[in-house]
Amino acid sequence: MKLISKGLLIAALLAVAQLPVKADPAKAEDDCYNMAVYYTARGFAMAPTNTSGLGGAGFTVRLLIPVSKGGDYVILVGRDVAARDLDLYVYDEVGTLILDDRRTTSRAGVKFRSSYSGTVQAYVHIARATGLAAYAVLVGRRGDEKGAPPIPQGPTDFGSATEPSPR
Repeated sequence: MKLISKGLLIAALLAVAQLPVKADPAKAEDDCYNMAVYYTARGFAMAPTNTSGLGGAGFTVRLLIPVSKGGDYVILVGRDVAARDLDLYVYDEVGTLILDDRRTTSRAGVKFRSSYSGTVQAYVHIARATGLAAYAVLVGRRGDEKGAPPIPQGPTDFGSATEPSPR
């Protein structure tokens, strides 16, 4: 039987101790709401999308979000400690990229003004994760037309107030 060096054993135990025991959806939602504080203070009405979940590296989920011409929108993606890199892509109805957040950060978010009334497709992608990660999505709207459609509830298939994620 081979002996493992004491230093190697300690390093292995420390590495295991840093792994999350399980994904934590509540932490992802709290993170998303913490990000939203910055935007609600700037007049955005935030609404939960009822889109939160779990996934490993490579997981992608699509959301359809109604938009009104001239309205300002913010889409925020919060995470738990297992999510190491979240990306967000927003496309118009014909598949043209409106905006993305591909920074190598654990949070994602975009802010844009809609040039049309209709729907955008938002894709949340877990680029890197330590095991199973949790994510949550909020959508904020400001300054759009009266009678705008409500923000959807659910998928189709939230840092601090001084650290907003959206570009």
